[in-house]
Amino acid sequence: MYPKIIQEHFTYPKNVGRMKNPTATGSFSMPDLAKAVFYFLIEEGIVKDIKYQIAGCPFAIAVCSILSEYAKGKNVKELKNITLDTLGLFFEIPTEKEECINLSLNAFLDGVKSA
Repeated sequence: MYPKIIQEHFTYPKNVGRMKNPTATGSFSMPDLAKAVFYFLIEEGIVKDIKYQIAGCPFAIAVCSILSEYAKGKNVKELKNITLDTLGLFFEIPTEKEECINLSLNAFLDGVKSA
């Protein structure tokens, strides 16, 4: 059974899609698994809008949605410090799903670091 927050964000994901003229993009893929891409609109160091595209398991999809909601309105500098442990504040991370979760997290961090 999935944690409630994962069920909610997988069933009703937020901020899905592409963005025209993003300020920054980030992506990450894993052989034979999935790929995630984040698009950021950043003004004066603040995330004004964020979108993503993902092909992956429910955890990977939900984590993209959670990260996109979390990032809105935040300073890019503070987002660079997000780790798997940070996500653990939102839900219990099953060891067998760490790879899926890291797919989404690494794509997000790739975009944040390129901003």
